[in-house]
Amino acid sequence: MALDRRRFLQLSAIGIAAGLTDLGCAERNDRRLDQPGLIDVLGPQRVRELGTHYRAQTPAERDAETLRAKISEASSGLFHKSVDDAIEDDFENGRTVVVDGWVLAVTEARQAALFALSRP
Repeated sequence: MALDRRRFLQLSAIGIAAGLTDLGCAERNDRRLDQPGLIDVLGPQRVRELGTHYRAQTPAERDAETLRAKISEASSGLFHKSVDDAIEDDFENGRTVVVDGWVLAVTEARQAALFALSRP
């Protein structure tokens, strides 16, 4: 099958449209906003403690709505950056906070704070 310029452009347009549709509609495979990866390492009780400390030291981010918005903002973008990517980006760009002796990415601390607000 010969592929002329017109057919190439048609196929390219279909591929781009399919990709954009997938980006906009696909369910994301990242962790839920209120399920920090720290749980796997530190356990749920310690993560709740860290989240409580973060909320105490960051009064502007004490409620679940604000925390969800901040985490979503950090993990959104043209190509739907994951929460894990946002955490990595925080570390790479020096967006860290010390919480009860632990150096955490800001997104990670916010996740812990949101987790602390959820029921045990």
